[in-house]
Amino acid sequence: MNMGIRDQAIYDLPAYGSSEAARYLGLSPHTLSQWISVNGLIQPPIANALSFNNLAEAHVLKAMRRGHGLSMQAIRKALKELGRIRKTAHPLLDESFETDGVNLCIREDDRVINLSRKQQQEFRDLVAIYLHRVHRRDGVATLLHPFITPDSLDQPEHISISPTISFGKPVLAGTGISTSVIVGRFKARDSVASLAEEYQIDATILEDAIRWEMSQSKAA
Repeated sequence: MNMGIRDQAIYDLPAYGSSEAARYLGLSPHTLSQWISVNGLIQPPIANALSFNNLAEAHVLKAMRRGHGLSMQAIRKALKELGRIRKTAHPLLDESFETDGVNLCIREDDRVINLSRKQQQEFRDLVAIYLHRVHRRDGVATLLHPFITPDSLDQPEHISISPTISFGKPVLAGTGISTSVIVGRFKARDSVASLAEEYQIDATILEDAIRWEMSQSKAA
């Protein structure tokens, strides 16, 4: 079943405070505030309140800045070029957006269009670690799996964030069980083994949820 316009609208509603979003993404609040400023690359629906799409955009922008070392000027230039090729409200979420560490590219069929070199075609194997963690439906980003430990391609997707699940709060993937509930009970001295038995969830998944929530508390 295709997603209707009304269904898509929920992904653009303000849902995350800037400090909350920064914690989820492992970013400093200062960095994220720059990205969502008036002249930033990400435009939230209202000041200091990100939509789910904005959250996913920041997730991808983090990859370009930290994972691939691209300058904001290069990214801005590439997004402007992309705007000439495709009409999209969230170019950072283009499902074929990729980077080779120097230039930004989009993939179309069997060719790669290099946006940083005036659409020069290149045929390369490109790495897109962060984009693999943004799931889509009908071309629309609907689910984000934040990183639990330092970013790596083979990291399990044990935690998910979606505006259609648990009011957009982080949950154990495939469930509506909030990660904050799990860590709360763990702090109240419920063991991982007892929680795994009660929720019928693998202990490894629960440990990842606790580790992720604890790391956010330290960063706050």
